[in-house]
Amino acid sequence: MSKRQNPSASATCEVEKTKVSAVSAKSNADQPEKPAGSRGGMDVDGDADMGEFEDAFEDEIEEEIMVEREEDSDGVEMLDDGEGDDDEEEEEEDEEVAEKKRQVYLPGDLLGEGEVLQVDNSAYHMLHTMTAQWPCLSFDFVPDNLGNSRSMFPHTMYAVAGTQADRAYKNQVILMKWSQLHRTINDDKSDEDKDDDDINDLDEDPILETKTMRHQGGVNRVRVLQSYQSPLAATWADTGKVHIWDTKKLMNAFETPGTQVPAAAQQPLFTIASHGHTEGYSMDWNPDGRLLTGDCGSNIYLTTRRNDTGSNFVADRSPFKGHKASVEDL
Repeated sequence: MSKRQNPSASATCEVEKTKVSAVSAKSNADQPEKPAGSRGGMDVDGDADMGEFEDAFEDEIEEEIMVEREEDSDGVEMLDDGEGDDDEEEEEEDEEVAEKKRQVYLPGDLLGEGEVLQVDNSAYHMLHTMTAQWPCLSFDFVPDNLGNSRSMFPHTMYAVAGTQADRAYKNQVILMKWSQLHRTINDDKSDEDKDDDDINDLDEDPILETKTMRHQGGVNRVRVLQSYQSPLAATWADTGKVHIWDTKKLMNAFETPGTQVPAAAQQPLFTIASHGHTEGYSMDWNPDGRLLTGDCGSNIYLTTRRNDTGSNFVADRSPFKGHKASVEDL
């Protein structure tokens, strides 16, 4: 192993030698001149003069140039070779290149080879994804008693959706409870870029609970009566029928784990057959419980909720007049 000489220690030694030489030279200059042949000093016995002391370094006084160098906490010399600056420049260049590659996707844009779409979490305060067994063409939110203007995270919410399965008998109406929905707007930020409030955001997975009801035919549209006391859901089937469901008992089952939902609660409360075999997509609830439905054959029917009848609903047999084309929305 080679030895390493400390430059700062060597420089200090040279400076000390220079000081000694300078002091010796001054002392000799202050001494009076002696005659030739005389002895100016005594030996160790005190009976003889010693010869003059000659400083070997007297004529070797040179100007020392001190070079300051940085040292780390352990005293080891650090050389500034510029590598740190080069690394920082390379990182900045890489970030610039990556930023140029990021582009906002617009409908109709073609993706190049190896390109993929990536969500920008800064565009959403909260973004969570889920996957159903079958595609769902329509869904709607179910009212709850947790407050209409709540803003504190995590959130809890209820929704209902209808499937489009490959066989009519496989379709379902799905009632869902989403809970532990945390804020995700800061997920792409590093810890250094986050504010004090952002650090409190938890990175936990949401919880999804479901209750299902069999549905004959694919579900074209779902609409929910926005009433917590009576959250009725209506589904437009591709068979031409409109089914009305009472979701209250299923929602209560979410709050009490282990609750058995009666079989009757998983069947339609009422079925509207006014449209025959003509399917449709448009319908909407009135807050008092009346329901309008429109089909692809230009017919619009009214169904009224009445408590004085056994079924609680009465569907009109005669459509509204005047509409001449397919009813797309109500």
